Amino acid sequence: MNRFLTFLYILVMSTATFDQLQGQSKDTLIYVGDPLCSWCYGFGPELDSVRSAFPDVPFEMVMGGLRPGGRESMADLRDFLREHWGEVYKATKMPFNFAILDQGNVIYDTEYACRAVIVAGQMNPELKIPFFKAVQKAFYQDNILPNDVDAYVQIAIKMGLDGKEYHERFRDRQSKADTYSEIDLAGAMGVRAFPTLIAKMNGKFYIAANGYTKSEIIIAKLKGRGLGQIDR
Repeated sequence: MNRFLTFLYILVMSTATFDQLQGQSKDTLIYVGDPLCSWCYGFGPELDSVRSAFPDVPFEMVMGGLRPGGRESMADLRDFLREHWGEVYKATKMPFNFAILDQGNVIYDTEYACRAVIVAGQMNPELKIPFFKAVQKAFYQDNILPNDVDAYVQIAIKMGLDGKEYHERFRDRQSKADTYSEIDLAGAMGVRAFPTLIAKMNGKFYIAANGYTKSEIIIAKLKGRGLGQIDR
């Protein structure tokens, strides 16, 4: 537990904005997920509801890395993913395009998607969350390939980022290193299931959701603990 709290503290210190650094006692929500994680995709509306319930609480997002460096193809995982995505659809009604599961040459490596989100966030921190959502939609509904860098560049351009700079940053070795550092951080924190939502409150850390959870349950739990209700 001490190691878990130590890494969470490092996370908040390393990703907080200047205002948050001036007031480290503020409550904070920390979300750990992967843009190509189907349950994270299904959890999107629930997460939006949680954030709407606590609009003044700072929010941080960490890429957890579902299958970074994965070598299995979508076809290799077809039966597993078809069943898994079907379960997510039944629980959430989020739309899925299953056609990509028939492409045997498509490798299910989620590092590219995580890197795409991180690079966007480095260029404009306000875009990290919207970019995460855009990648989810592009993969699960439009079936972009996980390693299609041009597709990520196009998303960046649509969000107002400079496409050339984004592409150069994405291809830079440091961006890949930054991605694995963030993935390693999630692992070091003890996060094993995605999505995971953590609440930092009055210097203590609580697991608000470990895996897909309905927003009303999370909101009730956090309000019961007084998240954002006290000016610390």
